[in-house]
Amino acid sequence: MAPISYPRVNIYLGEPGLREAIQVAAARQGMTISAYCLEAIRCMADEGLLPAGEADRLAAATALDRLRRQIGPIGVPVRRLVAEGRRR
Repeated sequence: MAPISYPRVNIYLGEPGLREAIQVAAARQGMTISAYCLEAIRCMADEGLLPAGEADRLAAATALDRLRRQIGPIGVPVRRLVAEGRRR
């Protein structure tokens, strides 16, 4: 029997202390960091803060494309980023 595969989301945190703050908050709730973040995302969805309809998805995709154009290329080949990640 093949193992169950779950979708993943990887994020980069902008502030150095944010991971530790999330880790402490999760520990206070008796949860893993993943479970804590998943619960936070589900709460956002329940409060209507995540796009739900096709129009919202199109608007989100348009905003993401605009942001990518604004930021521009990162200037580092992906294979180099992957190699760096594997070394760490």
